[in-house]
Formats: sequence, structure tokens, C-alpha cells
Amino acid sequence: MAASSDLLDVDPPELQFPFELDKQISCPLKMINKTDRTVAFKVKTTSPKKYCVRPNNGVVRPRSTCEVVVTMQAQIVAPPDLQCKDKFLVQSVVVADRLSAKDITAQMVMNKGVTLLGR
Repeated sequence: MAASSDLLDVDPPELQFPFELDKQISCPLKMINKTDRTVAFKVKTTSPKKYCVRPNNGVVRPRSTCEVVVTMQAQIVAPPDLQCKDKFLVQSVVVADRLSAKDITAQMVMNKGVTLLGR
């Protein structure tokens, strides 16, 4: 089951990175617009130096999907008990149909509809 807000479903609801020392690991994340409106999104993390999110913001057209890739940078030390406490936040907001990803600003999605993802 996907994590959900009123605007976007996010799948998978929890990111899992099979940990290996000194190895970069990627995990795909699908943004699913379940509305008839254009939705902008922004992905944030509690550990921005540890993860690369591409694209970290964008626009999902009505009833469409957008794939985001979250990449954990290579780690030189394993987390205690191999448990990661990092969190991700997907913010989303309805925008004008004519907007593109390059038009999206942080202020547009700040404190709007959100979806929280686990570690």
C-alpha cells in the first residue's frame, strides 16, 4: 500500500536500502497524482548530505506518475544495529496546469499537503 496524501500516493511507503559499506545504493520512489489537477511536489530528508534525491521537486500532471530516485551515498561506517532513523518528507500542492518543474519554488510547497515516509 502506498503512502498517501489528498493529492499524491507515494510508492513504496517505506524506503529500504540493502546496506553495504562503501557502496552507493538507489531506491526508486513513484509519485502518483490521483487528482484531476496538476500537482507540484518537493522531497526533503532529515539527512541531506547522506541522500541525493533526483528530481527533488517536480510537477505531476493529472492522473499521471513521476519517478524519483533516492540514492544513499556510500557510507564508510555502518549504522548501529544496521538501523537507520533517517526520514523523508514529500510536500505537495495543486498548481496551475501551465507550470513546469523549473517554475516550482520552495515557497509554493512549504507547509502544504504532506506525506511522511519511513526509513
